[in-house]
Amino acid sequence: MLAFIHIAKTGGRSIETMLAGSFGAGFVHAEPWRNRDNDGRLGQPFVVPKYEMDDFRRLKRLCPWMRCVGGHAVTLWSGVHEIQPTRFFAFVRDPIRRGASHFQFQMQTEPKPKTWDEWIAWDVPRNHQLKMFSRHVNADEAIAAIEQHDVFIGQTERFDESLVMLKQLVAPELCIAYSRTNTARSDTVAKEILADPVRCGQLADMHREETRLYRYLLDVVYPRQEQAFDGDPTEHAIAFAADRDAGLNQANLRAEARQRKYWLGPWGRIGRKLSR
Repeated sequence: MLAFIHIAKTGGRSIETMLAGSFGAGFVHAEPWRNRDNDGRLGQPFVVPKYEMDDFRRLKRLCPWMRCVGGHAVTLWSGVHEIQPTRFFAFVRDPIRRGASHFQFQMQTEPKPKTWDEWIAWDVPRNHQLKMFSRHVNADEAIAAIEQHDVFIGQTERFDESLVMLKQLVAPELCIAYSRTNTARSDTVAKEILADPVRCGQLADMHREETRLYRYLLDVVYPRQEQAFDGDPTEHAIAFAADRDAGLNQANLRAEARQRKYWLGPWGRIGRKLSR
């Protein structure tokens, strides 16, 4: 099974259109079964959900046809690989730029967004990318797990190139056509943060341990994937970008949307109601 670790603000919603277009109802978006015991609003990707093996087993019973799972609930330490053989992949992004985008996102979507001072003092978004790979928020632990599971790492900054590499190296059955989804309606807030050395320094402090992991992924893992690729990934990406949504299977997209709305959605609501 293919498992997508969807890190907030790395282009994951666009990737999910690719997965739904490729697998239809065989792509399952993992929703939390229980209410969160924190002050993050349900459905917003601020908190890493506690999605464990029992949650995946329930998902497997509901969708025995599942070929690919993804979502903010999927982490490398969830244990899905102990249920069936699994190949993980994730996209990562520069921690400072992703952190600015994450703050902007909550400003644009939360009914009562946190101020900047509240945000940088809040533990929830701190080292967010790292939390998806290490239960204990430790860069060395994350690196060891990524190497153990041979996780494919894409870069948001090299999005199309990463997709063509993903297809060749991990999942040849993928149709990597995608639709850009969930882009910010305005990036003014993020730009203001990135232009402010003080706030950039505060973000650097928030994501210091995460940055150690990010440097390893960029300096070791991604170059290794480039070397394994047959051809020039940049040239392949340029050719793909000329018509990147060609072949996106609309019938598969509708099938995945219906499954999420009429099957998984109701079961998820029941589970969250019972967990109150």
